[in-house]
Amino acid sequence: MHKTDEELMMGYRSGDTSCLEEIFGRYKKQIFNYAFKVLTNRADAEEAVSESFYILTGKKEAYKPDPQAKFSTWLYTITHNVCIDLIRKRKRVIFIWGVKRDKDSDCEEQWDLPDNKDLPDQAAEQNDCAAAVKKALEKLPLEMKEALVLREYQQLSYDEIGKVLNCTLEKVKILLFRARERLRIELLPFMKEADNV
Repeated sequence: MHKTDEELMMGYRSGDTSCLEEIFGRYKKQIFNYAFKVLTNRADAEEAVSESFYILTGKKEAYKPDPQAKFSTWLYTITHNVCIDLIRKRKRVIFIWGVKRDKDSDCEEQWDLPDNKDLPDQAAEQNDCAAAVKKALEKLPLEMKEALVLREYQQLSYDEIGKVLNCTLEKVKILLFRARERLRIELLPFMKEADNV
């Protein structure tokens, strides 16, 4: 029988380490992808995953299922805090988007744009578009980037994003609106150029 995340966490609290292994299996790729988009390099993202699960093990006794919040929200909140700490330590923030899938690794990263290898012109155009999106995203303030990553890449609800970022639902809506508006403005010259081709 398939156990919920909350049941697995409670099982882990009771001493069943196989429950932690299952939680890790369910979330390692999602947490890695989130951390990678925030921290921009594999080593930092891997450190964030390790640290997040280390913190999870340390806080297992404090965890209580909440009907108002999913387990995943709690885990993303831990990862959010770990990423912020790593950024503060390194004092650098550069965002990289559009990572290819590595066949030699069990980490599945996401592409922002589909990879169409059939047509070289389209592939070049997609690379230009990905570079333009990456450049526009780099200009966003950290909180806006995180809200956008959590919504568009991790498919969290507005309520869940608010819990992860420790802000109100209204602020989440504002962050996402402003992030999308800034991206639209930044990408407008690129879109006009693409329309003229």
